[in-house]
Amino acid sequence: MNNDIKLKTITELLGYHFYIPDYQRGYRWTQHNVSQLLNDIWEYRNETDNQNKFYCLQPLVVRKKQWQDAQGNTIEGYELIDGQQRLTTLHRIISFLSRAVGIENFKNEYGKDLYTLDYKTRPETKAFLQTTDYNDTKPDLYYLSQAYATIEEWFTLDGNAIGRQGKNTFLDTLLPTVRTDNKLPEWSVQVIWYEINDASQSSEDLFIRLNRGKIPLTSAELIKAKFVNQNSFKEFTDEQKTKRKTQLIQLWDEIENQLNNPKFWSFISNKPFNSYSNKIEYLFDIATHKGNSKDPLYSFIHFFNEKETADTLWNKWVTIEEIFRALSFWFTDKNLYHKIGYVIATGTDINDLIHLKKSYPKSKFESQLNKLIGKVIPEDWQELNYNNKHEFSKILDTLLFVNVELTRTNTNENDFFPFYSYKNSTKSLEHIHAQNVVGINENKKEDWLAWLEAHLSILKSVGIDNQKVEKIVKEVNEIRETIKYEDFKDVSSKILSLIPNDGEDENEYLHKINNLAILSIEDNSILSNSVFEVKRTKVIELDKKGSFIPIATKRIFLNYYVGEEYKQSCVWTKTERDNYLKEMEKCITPYLVENEA
Repeated sequence: MNNDIKLKTITELLGYHFYIPDYQRGYRWTQHNVSQLLNDIWEYRNETDNQNKFYCLQPLVVRKKQWQDAQGNTIEGYELIDGQQRLTTLHRIISFLSRAVGIENFKNEYGKDLYTLDYKTRPETKAFLQTTDYNDTKPDLYYLSQAYATIEEWFTLDGNAIGRQGKNTFLDTLLPTVRTDNKLPEWSVQVIWYEINDASQSSEDLFIRLNRGKIPLTSAELIKAKFVNQNSFKEFTDEQKTKRKTQLIQLWDEIENQLNNPKFWSFISNKPFNSYSNKIEYLFDIATHKGNSKDPLYSFIHFFNEKETADTLWNKWVTIEEIFRALSFWFTDKNLYHKIGYVIATGTDINDLIHLKKSYPKSKFESQLNKLIGKVIPEDWQELNYNNKHEFSKILDTLLFVNVELTRTNTNENDFFPFYSYKNSTKSLEHIHAQNVVGINENKKEDWLAWLEAHLSILKSVGIDNQKVEKIVKEVNEIRETIKYEDFKDVSSKILSLIPNDGEDENEYLHKINNLAILSIEDNSILSNSVFEVKRTKVIELDKKGSFIPIATKRIFLNYYVGEEYKQSCVWTKTERDNYLKEMEKCITPYLVENEA
């Protein structure tokens, strides 16, 4: 825990000496890797309004070391445990640019020499880095030569830093002039400097573990190292330091354990469960408003200020505690669990919820939450139509809310909507009743046969003419091996004519919201074009297996909405559709009304 972590500009690395041990392979970056680094730095430099304070490279993991160079001189420097490829490429770029802009004496220009890289098993590499030669006699020299050639070519391409002015701008971004007020320059490239002072692990073990991804240096790992290193909380007494760090580490583990509960994770996040190796990083993402940034180290870079005191550092941690405790409380409160879980599931930024919590007392927080829900559900929700593909997500959000709200208002206190199951299932919008085969693939014989098998299985119990049922069963058996799509269309039409319906024109309600439900089935291509009774049979089968079936969907297929006018279960009647719509309206209307207030 005595490791040191900080940000350093490339300028601060000038004059340093780095040692590359024999357990590492040599330089192997390809033309693509080199070009990508150049592109990233140049893209940063051309940002409008300097949106990012600096461009940050992945960590350099180092340990102080003393060694003998090829001439027998004792060198004081750093063993480079991780970061060889990046640091070597930067050396090549700076070497090229300093020559290209006419810098004759690097030390005179910058006050120090460019850092050196000393390879234990490849001593010739150190000298080669000082040249512009092309050499393909050894792998390291070949890749270094290719890197230099790639850099030369990059600076000639349109859109890049071409010409003397462009090269000067790029070099100033890598090695900016230090401002007199000691503040960071307007543009700079920096590295995360992770210095290992812990002698309990060998450098080789650290290298192997880092490169196998077992302890990746994520934002969370770097933030933790920053909190607990020897320079943290330096204004406190030793006793206070120990107490604070112990408290932090204990709670850190508690938070990580809770976030590794799949049910809790799926309540607070729409990200896949395995999207973080350290899930506490999600809280730092929230605290730093990371949003859609793709920078994997965004939270580390933006969490700390340039000059942290012991008090400000501790307050940063308290902020994380407060976020965690709010999420934990919401998770256990049935009302808040369902309302917050819903708005998160439908895309509300969790920072908006944190803001509401800070801005309103408890007595008004839930009212504001209700308004958020009212903004998610469209006012014209009853007019949504499955045929309008741009309304698909609105229908899904509306039906999800109905299921969440029905669970919330269920008198069983232990009945919570399973956001984990919902987010981790293959969910689809299903027509509750579809007495047609329009969506069946014309080229997939197995789909036709599966549809026929499913409908024949219920035909004997629901068919309206037993003789015709027996006749169609026989016909299907006779053509099963040689069936063509036209045969399928013909025989499916006969089957559907034998299945009861409620006399309503299917086209009038087929794609409306009161004929739609959320269903989670891995392979639903056949089921989508099945009549109600086939779907009902499948839902009962899934329910017996313990599959996730949303509460409204379950009620639909267990004839909950049939009311007093009981009819055969194979029919999704107008009465049921109307009752289903009334229940949706009962769930939704209070939130739309509150949103108007």
